[in-house]
Amino acid sequence: MKKLFITLLLLVSTQLFAQKELSGLWESKTSSYMTTIISSKYAVLNVFNTSFDENRVITEKIIDYKNNKLTTNLYNSLNGYAVQIEYSLQSEDVIVCTYSGDMVGDIILTRLK
Repeated sequence: MKKLFITLLLLVSTQLFAQKELSGLWESKTSSYMTTIISSKYAVLNVFNTSFDENRVITEKIIDYKNNKLTTNLYNSLNGYAVQIEYSLQSEDVIVCTYSGDMVGDIILTRLK
């Protein structure tokens, strides 16, 4: 029983750590949008994309968070663009975003410092 409790505690603490590690401002070399991920120690709270070139903010709908991967849906009402994005933390300052839907492929985000 003690081993089970310790295992569960380690599993929960790793999940909480990964959630906090996703928090921050992220940018890619392929877009004018910056991605902002806001999280608490319990959950990822909000994901949105801001473009100062286009004066636009697009909010993503959080679908799931498991196995240290965050999944969201993004819909741009101006052009009908719809994608599902899976965020995977590759390192402290790099996230790999895997897109499906109107765009298919991977985009690398780096932490804005």
